[in-house]
Amino acid sequence: MKARMLFMFLSSAVLSFPIASPAQAVPQADVQLVSDNPHLKPGSDLVFKMKLNQPLPEGARFDVRLSPVGLNQELPVSSGEPTNKERTEFKLETRLPETAWAGQWHIAVVWFFLPGASWTTSQISTNDLRFTVDGQAKSIPTNAVATIVSK
Repeated sequence: MKARMLFMFLSSAVLSFPIASPAQAVPQADVQLVSDNPHLKPGSDLVFKMKLNQPLPEGARFDVRLSPVGLNQELPVSSGEPTNKERTEFKLETRLPETAWAGQWHIAVVWFFLPGASWTTSQISTNDLRFTVDGQAKSIPTNAVATIVSK
């Protein structure tokens, strides 16, 4: 029984990792904030640039998910149209929510979508762009005790 459970665990762990051959290199992008001041307030505009290592195919797009570090308050930003004819440079703009969590934020993931796709598991890796959302630091629940209550 233990051997079977171990086999099932290891099988699911191995299958959960994407398999990539050397020919399938992970796309890369450099990201840079347009502002010199990486401190933002909740509700303020955020503008950043992304430069892809290869042209974005016609009809394709990428979605950037910004999030506080260590917490998941995802803010989606779509790539839109490129700013150069080579289709490698993009200027992305969004507005932080009024309820944006105070602290350090980063790009959590960049999803790459081919034309006509409604979902994907393809990602574009980026440099470690970070910025700070100013505000009062808050704590969140991280542990709970559950008990059964009978009548």
